[in-house]
Amino acid sequence: MKYLVLDTNVFLHYKDFEQVDWQSLLKDDVTICVPQRVLEEIDKHKDQSRGKIQKRAKRLSARFSELFLQDEAPRIPVEVLNHPLSTSFDDPHFHKEISDDWIILSALQSSRADTVIVSGDNGILLKAKQHGLGFFLMPDELLLADEASEEEKEIKQLRQRLEKYENRYPDPEVIFADETSLLTIEKPVFVDSKSELEKYEADLKNSFPYQSLTEEPQTQFNLLTLSSSYIHSTVEQKQEYNKELDDFFEKKILLKEAQLAKQRMGQRFYKLEFWLSNRGTSSLGDTAVFITFPDEVKVYNQNSKSVFHLEDPKEPVLKNNISSVIPQYNSTRADEKEIEIWSPDKALDVREFKFFSHRLTHGMRHSLGKEDIYIDIAQCGNFTIDWIIVDSELVEPAKGELHVVIKEVESAS
Repeated sequence: MKYLVLDTNVFLHYKDFEQVDWQSLLKDDVTICVPQRVLEEIDKHKDQSRGKIQKRAKRLSARFSELFLQDEAPRIPVEVLNHPLSTSFDDPHFHKEISDDWIILSALQSSRADTVIVSGDNGILLKAKQHGLGFFLMPDELLLADEASEEEKEIKQLRQRLEKYENRYPDPEVIFADETSLLTIEKPVFVDSKSELEKYEADLKNSFPYQSLTEEPQTQFNLLTLSSSYIHSTVEQKQEYNKELDDFFEKKILLKEAQLAKQRMGQRFYKLEFWLSNRGTSSLGDTAVFITFPDEVKVYNQNSKSVFHLEDPKEPVLKNNISSVIPQYNSTRADEKEIEIWSPDKALDVREFKFFSHRLTHGMRHSLGKEDIYIDIAQCGNFTIDWIIVDSELVEPAKGELHVVIKEVESAS
């Protein structure tokens, strides 16, 4: 028969002492001895520890109560070892503040042959050997699995929820309409207004030539014999017609000049389209977007245009000698054309633009096009636009840049 004195760690960290096949391990019948010190330590863990150690200590304390107070029959022989005598600590090899010494002394004073100290720690086993006691190191395969306590399970659940939250987050950015942060604008070949206007004027005057001021012979005629050979214009009528042509040419050329100016300025002014994109895995909240241009870049909107109201005249009609005989209807009333032309001197005073959005779903984007913003590509070079996104779902504002490159067109060789 071997008397096994179990260390506290055997009860708390290894397989239940009543479930262990001690006879196979020790090759003998056994009696389990529980030092009084071990009972106290287990009670302390029951009251002061937390988690799975406290849970295990409570279960052991209840079992010891059944065995030692209620005299319930054990599965294997179990007995309690009393505390060592206080005088035992007069020996300089033992100290009251060391729990292992209490267990060793309890085993020594039991005066049982074949007493074996059982522990998972080498320290107490070495001391047992030094004092002539048997010793047995608990095998690792009997260690309890790291079963999570309720507290640890709760912490794990909280971590999982936190990770899930952290993995679901909005990730907003400001982009251009092509879904990039780099916009390359190629300068067009601007309209040659001067040469085109000169050609237009020449074609116009060829289409409506001035009248020669040569006097035509007078011919008697009546309504019954009227024919085209009798219809003539006087010098005065031709002079009046030529004068009307001058006014017609002036207004037509002015209108054409305005149309060419509109076309040319339309080539110069480029609309910037900003989009808010959410690349994240959850929706945005209430969003404010701030877009800031550098000081050297002039910015425009639709109010940066000048409006011109110009006449589109009817071509004049040459009067003749029959006009006084047969009444003629000729509408010379001019049409009116409204021409809007960009004005480079009407740049905006602001450099920062603010946009608002609400609940942009993850993986989606939408235009920040409530206010159209234009730049004059004939006046600016490459530049960078700063953006900041402030959102109720973001811990900190998101920041970034957009880059605009103005590319010169290479001339054909």
